Amino acid sequence: MKNRIVLLGTAAALLAAAASAQLPGRRGGPMRVAMLADGGTFADSSFSQNSREGLEELLYSGAPIFVQFAEPHSPLNFERKLAALAERDYRLILGVGFRMAPAIAAVAADYPRTLFACIDGDFEDIPHNVQALTFQVDECAFPAGYLAAAWADLQDPKDPAVAWVGGMDVDSVNQFIVGFRNGAEHFNKVKGKKVRVLGDYVGSFDDFAGGRKLAGEQIDAGADVVFGVGSISGNGGIAAAKERGKWAIGVDTDQYNTLIEQQDVILTSCLKRMDRAVVQAVTAALDNQFWGGTRYVGNLANHGVGLASYHDFADRIPERLQKEVVDIQRRILDGTIPTGWEAKPIAKPKKKAKAEAPAQD
Repeated sequence: MKNRIVLLGTAAALLAAAASAQLPGRRGGPMRVAMLADGGTFADSSFSQNSREGLEELLYSGAPIFVQFAEPHSPLNFERKLAALAERDYRLILGVGFRMAPAIAAVAADYPRTLFACIDGDFEDIPHNVQALTFQVDECAFPAGYLAAAWADLQDPKDPAVAWVGGMDVDSVNQFIVGFRNGAEHFNKVKGKKVRVLGDYVGSFDDFAGGRKLAGEQIDAGADVVFGVGSISGNGGIAAAKERGKWAIGVDTDQYNTLIEQQDVILTSCLKRMDRAVVQAVTAALDNQFWGGTRYVGNLANHGVGLASYHDFADRIPERLQKEVVDIQRRILDGTIPTGWEAKPIAKPKKKAKAEAPAQD
């Protein structure tokens, strides 16, 4: 499939306006920023869409940037597309998804004056002009698992169960799953309950039907709450919960606002604030304060992860349970409750990648 360049409708008019803005301290115009998805779509109502929204927020605020979105689809195209953008003097190139990391590492070495950032990027040695944007999503998935188990126990006290629907068996998914599972098991431990935890992988991030089928099987096995972890595949799991009269917990963004047809079964969502990380990276590049060779970690403490509002369930979830969920988050913050997921150390900056970009036309 050919590469598809996407100038999203909500941003298109703003791009034209941004193109005429002048960037203080730079010659010729706005800073050029590109964002590439690692095989998905920027309209997935989840992972990639939330990343896109970070750039759109900057555009709406009048930031002096020109933006291009691209969906290369195949990993075989990643390096070629990244290099093409670097050749066209894009100052900052953002890769969305762990599959983009190897290509970014390779291309960053060939274009040392171009800045790169990678959401969920896992680098053994982060290049000096690259920032890895990572998230401790276990810190929000743990209280979500506790909430899911408690809700299942309230609704089905004879045989409560929760389930997760994973996109692929990779760290960025498993970090959610480990936190969710351990949160449910913590509920069992402190309450003396026996809520079962089910789950399996779809094997893809863009298989709505597969996620729907898998969730249906888990509901047949007794699941009361479905945790959809895997972009479009996870959305299929949430759709199955709606169709079967069960409940769900969203992921990445507040899916109450993006999955309108399922919003009345969504208890909450595990927020992975890619939008904030994107804003931070672009703002740092604009200010010549981009620290390459480092890993940004979004967590509960810096509001890089969290739980969304309960929305329609704010009056249905018992106040006692809501207080318990808040207390669990507080105890995760102070270290008295481990989530069970081992965090990676934050890399020290090797070199400040700044003020070396060529002048932009």
